Amino acid sequence: MTIRLRSITFLLLIFVAIIPVSVLSFTLYKQMYNFVYQSVNSRLAASASQITAELKHSNEILTNGLRLLSEQESVVNGIDDLLYSIHLPDILGNFVLDAPLIESLYLVEADGFVVESYGGNILALEQSNILQQRFTSPFEIKDLESKSKVYLVDNYSLVGKSGQHHSLVHVVPIYSDRAIDRIVVKGYLIAVVPIYKLAEVAANRLDDQESLAVFYREEQLLGNLIGDDAYDVTHASRLIISGRNYQNSVWIKIKVGQRLESLANQVKEAMAPGMASSIIVIGLIIVVVMLFAHLVAKAFGRLYGLIRDFEKGRNAEALNNGKLVIREFADVANLLTEMKGTIGEQLRTVNEKNVELARIDKLRAGYLEEVQNLNSQLEYKVEERTRDLELSMDNLAQSNFFFQQLVQFRRVLEASEGNRQIANDALRILSMCFPNTGLVIHLPQSRGHRMVNDSLSVEVESFEQLSNRVSEKSRQRWDRFSIEFKQQLVNVFGIRCGGGKMGWLLINEPKLSEENSNRILLFITELSAFLENRTLNEELDHVARTDSLTGIKNRQAFDELQFSLETQLDAEVGLFIIDVNGLKQMNDEKGHEKGDQLIISVARVLSDCCEGLTGDFYRIGGDEFAAVLSGEQLASASELNERLAARQNNQVGIDLNSFGGEPLVSFSVGYASTTDVDFSGLYKLADQNMYSNKQRYYAELRQTEL
Repeated sequence: MTIRLRSITFLLLIFVAIIPVSVLSFTLYKQMYNFVYQSVNSRLAASASQITAELKHSNEILTNGLRLLSEQESVVNGIDDLLYSIHLPDILGNFVLDAPLIESLYLVEADGFVVESYGGNILALEQSNILQQRFTSPFEIKDLESKSKVYLVDNYSLVGKSGQHHSLVHVVPIYSDRAIDRIVVKGYLIAVVPIYKLAEVAANRLDDQESLAVFYREEQLLGNLIGDDAYDVTHASRLIISGRNYQNSVWIKIKVGQRLESLANQVKEAMAPGMASSIIVIGLIIVVVMLFAHLVAKAFGRLYGLIRDFEKGRNAEALNNGKLVIREFADVANLLTEMKGTIGEQLRTVNEKNVELARIDKLRAGYLEEVQNLNSQLEYKVEERTRDLELSMDNLAQSNFFFQQLVQFRRVLEASEGNRQIANDALRILSMCFPNTGLVIHLPQSRGHRMVNDSLSVEVESFEQLSNRVSEKSRQRWDRFSIEFKQQLVNVFGIRCGGGKMGWLLINEPKLSEENSNRILLFITELSAFLENRTLNEELDHVARTDSLTGIKNRQAFDELQFSLETQLDAEVGLFIIDVNGLKQMNDEKGHEKGDQLIISVARVLSDCCEGLTGDFYRIGGDEFAAVLSGEQLASASELNERLAARQNNQVGIDLNSFGGEPLVSFSVGYASTTDVDFSGLYKLADQNMYSNKQRYYAELRQTEL
């Protein structure tokens, strides 16, 4: 009993005194730490912003001063004038003394040689990378609005302080002439600003516990910050090094921080005055709690003995010995005695209830059996309905997938270039909609498109025999019919075009469902509509671009080719303009019918001349023709000219009937190429050359007649 009392006393001491005091102390420490952290955080943020603002202001003063210095008459004339140059050392020295950021200042000629310097290394500047990159002779500045530049260089020879060799180099041009359309650079001012001087200016704003570092593109240039892991509180601010009329800028990051160790020391210093008072208070609380715990533990020990005697069914020894002096504990003993009788009565009632519950449980078992039978029947019906629903959902999914592929097929048809691509795409999409099904497609030849026979998952020995069998069977019905193929009946769907038979699609599946048949008919309808529209458009396009009399390309086709060549960059083009001689005389003397025959014959002669050299041959007027050579064809211009000359004054084979005789073909030729004139003047030059040849032709003809 004594051991238990001691245990209770110890537990009360822990939970009532030690734990609350410890929690309170820890909470006070955390609050004090957070307060110090926020204070340091705010101070560092203000320091970073203030440092950046001050450096920015100093940079603006520096860049404006350099700009004004570059415009001074003594500096501009001192580059090549001895009278002015004697004042340059004083001018540069005074400027450096007034600008604390600058360590050295140089005046450089336009060809890259240093005229005068202050506090610098002339040889190091002339041999540095910045000098080689910037000052190449002659200097050219094409941008009138951005002239000056600033660089971040790593050159220990340009910085006087050892071990800290990063510096900013300002390059400011000096103009001798600033006309509207040009800028003449006479020389340059080059100011070297070491990074350590920026750090010295920034360090004046920090206290003893704060640290500073300068970064450029995540590289630490200067400072005593080891890294973010060693600092719990850090703040960074970006500084833009640039100026008015500067062509570029350099972004530098200024970071300030304070160590975690210094924060802990500040917290300890702030909490030191209250530590002694806290220890005295904790001691008093422990003494009071121990006295109270002893009294309470003794009383509860007697109550525990009373309850233990009650559990064993014997009279309470504490009451017999008169030890329960607490009134409440005596009332508990009387209450336990009354509870003995009440619990016995309740046990008898519980036994009777158990018998009743056994009878109810038997009835429940019967009801459960009936419910299980009903559930079995319901599950069967649910499974049956589920299978029907899954079948419907599968059909719906197949339909949705088919219509998606049908829409995709429409887009594919719009981008197709011929029957071969159409056949491949049709078989590919149908195989996705109807997997494990043999497919055969036939598309006949049309304008510009060859005949195509293709199959998928079906071996066809002869497409010609299969086409003949389809043609024989299709005389009765074309949209859908069946033929015997490989000893079984297969379905054939006809492809129409403009009301006629265009092609067919064979499905190596004799038992097609009605739904799949309708889907295939939709697919065939889409393909038929596209083929019909394509045939109509190609026919209209052919008619629109073909001369009705000669059958060659017309003026519209010629204009389209001219527009296409005009939009090409650096297109090399040669143009022949050919005009028939004597057409008007033929029309007047023999009639327009004979004149048309002459034009047809001349077109045939000119087509023979162009064969193998160019396919771009056009009738662009009544008796005017054109031939176009482009790219590599341009090398054949002289050969085409020789062919045209060889066919001059040859008989054209026109029967003049009663008029007698047979006319000789004659035409005037004009040629021009883009090697002689721009494309915009190509037609005009070729036409002028043609008219010059025609004038010579008629002049020679009149001389012959005389």
